[in-house]
Amino acid sequence: MLLFLQLSLVLAANAFSVLASGSKLFQRDNDTAAAFVTTNNGTFQLNGKYFRFYGTNAFWAHMATDYDLDMTFHDIATIGIKAVRTWAFNDVPKKPQSGPYFQILGNGKASINEGPDGLQRLDKVVAAADKYGLKLILTLTNNWNPERHMPSVAWNRRESSNELPRGYLANDYGGIDAYVRAFHPEGNHDLFYTDRTIIDAFKNYVKAVVTRYSQNPAVMAYELGNDLRCSSTLGLKRTSKCDPQVITRWAAEISQYIKELDHKHLVTVGDSGFYCIGCPKLFAKKTTPNQPALEGPSFDGSYGIDADDLVSIPSIDFGSLQISPEQIQLFPVLKHEEFATQAIGDGGKWIEIHSQTSVIQKKPEVVLSAGIVPKTDWDLFVPNDQVTFQPDGVPCRGVEGFQVDYSLSFWASAALNGNVDGVLESNWVQTGFTSRGTNHLSDSSRLPSSWAKGRWQKRDGRYQGAATGQNARQFAARSPPINA
Repeated sequence: MLLFLQLSLVLAANAFSVLASGSKLFQRDNDTAAAFVTTNNGTFQLNGKYFRFYGTNAFWAHMATDYDLDMTFHDIATIGIKAVRTWAFNDVPKKPQSGPYFQILGNGKASINEGPDGLQRLDKVVAAADKYGLKLILTLTNNWNPERHMPSVAWNRRESSNELPRGYLANDYGGIDAYVRAFHPEGNHDLFYTDRTIIDAFKNYVKAVVTRYSQNPAVMAYELGNDLRCSSTLGLKRTSKCDPQVITRWAAEISQYIKELDHKHLVTVGDSGFYCIGCPKLFAKKTTPNQPALEGPSFDGSYGIDADDLVSIPSIDFGSLQISPEQIQLFPVLKHEEFATQAIGDGGKWIEIHSQTSVIQKKPEVVLSAGIVPKTDWDLFVPNDQVTFQPDGVPCRGVEGFQVDYSLSFWASAALNGNVDGVLESNWVQTGFTSRGTNHLSDSSRLPSSWAKGRWQKRDGRYQGAATGQNARQFAARSPPINA
C-alpha cells in the first residue's frame, strides 16, 4: 500500500508537469504559448498534444501592482505550473476611494470601467500570462458576495486601515448578489438566473470581457461563475422557483452567447460539481448511475446544480468541480472518523465520480479549486458567506501541515488515475510583494494590530503548500509516511 501510494504521487506529479525547479530560470515555450487550448474526444489538446495540467488560483491578480503581478506569474511559471484561475470581475456599488474596479452596480444601472483602474488592469493580467506562457481561466462572476461596508483602502495600497481592505477576501469582488442588490434590492439570489434585466446586464459585461480577448491564446477558458448554486448570502435558502433546470437553462444561454462572441475559447460553468441523480434532464442523454453511496445534498439537487446536465450543454466544453472541506460536506459524515481523514478521502471520491462523468459525457473535467485549511491558519479562515475571521471559541477544523500537502498529492493522483485532466490549488500565496496583499503578505509588520487582534503578527506570509520552493518530485518524496 505504501509503495503504491508513493509511486502514485510521483506519477501524478510527473503527469501534471510540475517538474521545473524554482532555482532554474524560466523559459517560455513559444509554440504552446501561441496555441489555443481545445478539446477532442473528452480530453484537452494544446498544440496538437494531449494536455493535462496542474494549476493554481490567484483571484486577486488584477489588484496587484505591475511589478508584483509580473513577479507572481514569473514564480508560478518557473516551477512548472501551467494554468491560473483568476477573477475577471470586480463589481462595486459606487466608485471606491482606491484600487481597481471593473463595474459599478447600483440604482438599477451597470457602468463598466474600461480605464486604467478598470478592465485595463485585467489586460495586464492577460499580458503577464502570455509573457510567461500561462493559460488563464477567467471567472466572470461569483456566487458569494456577502454585503459589507466598502473599505476606504484596497489591498494593493500601503495606507493603514483598521478593517480588512477591499479585495482581501475572494468574496469581496462583487458577483451575483451585487447584481440582485443593484436591480432588485429586496430580491432573492436566484433572480440572477431568471430576471431579464439582470441577465441582460450580465451579458453586457460578459461581452465587454470576452470580445477583449477573443484572439488571445493566453486565455484558456471562460468560467460562467464561481460555485454557482440556487442559494447564497442573499436569501440564504433557495426559493421554490429555483431548481437545477433553472441554472442549466441560464448556463446554456450565457455559454451560447459567449460562443457567438468568441468561438476560439473554451467555456465551463464553474459549479462545484453537485449532482441531481434521477432528475429530469434538458441536455444529458446518459447520466451518472445511481449508487447507494451517492446520497445526500451533493447528489439530490439540493444546491440547484446538475453536473450531468450542465456539462452536456453543447456550448459547455468541460465540466468543473471543487473541493473545500471546510465549506461543504460532500458525503455524509462517518462516525468515529477524524475530519482530516474523511475530508481527504471524500475529495478522492469526488474526483473519482467526476472521472466517471467525464467518460459518460465525453468531455474533460477540471478541479477548479482544491484545498484544505491547516490548523495554523484556522483563525484566519473566512467562509464564503462571511466577511470576518472565525471568532474565538469556534472549534478548529484545520488539519496538520503534512495533511495539507498530502491532500493535494492524493487528489492529483486520483485525477491522474482517472479522467480528470486538471487540478488547481485553491490559492497561490506570493512572497516579496512591494504592496500589501490579501493573504500573500511579505511583511506582516506593516499591518495594524487591530486586524484580527494581531493574528497576522506571527505570520511571515510564506507559502507552505505543495507547489512553491520545490519541484513536484521533491514534493512527492517528502509526503508523509502512511501506515501500510
